[in-house]
Amino acid sequence: MSYNYIYHSAQKISLGWGDEARDIPFGGLSWSGHYSGVVAYEQAVDRVAVLENELAGARVERDVKLVDLGDLNRKAHYGLLGDPNYGDDCPLIARWGYTRRSDRSSGLTRPAHAAADQSSFVASGEAI
Repeated sequence: MSYNYIYHSAQKISLGWGDEARDIPFGGLSWSGHYSGVVAYEQAVDRVAVLENELAGARVERDVKLVDLGDLNRKAHYGLLGDPNYGDDCPLIARWGYTRRSDRSSGLTRPAHAAADQSSFVASGEAI
């Protein structure tokens, strides 16, 4: 059963019972006992709504602080790169999770088929 079904059933029971047989207990339960359960549920729903709203606000605040932290990281990184005593090849840059300049490859590659094509030429450049 869903929350809505149970709650709407409880509302119908409470309204009908309160209008027609408020003073008669059913199953050992008085109308006021049932009604207090309805009120307790409504208060719990309201409390959850308040907490969800606070949580949404806290998530927005967290996201803003994350952006601020990213800006601080960037400022520190660029500051380290621009510092004449450290720069882009210091060990600290690697500890921070970045790649040192000396650890980077040139990016130039020679395809495998180009090496095979060159083996057919002699030193003078003439084909065999």
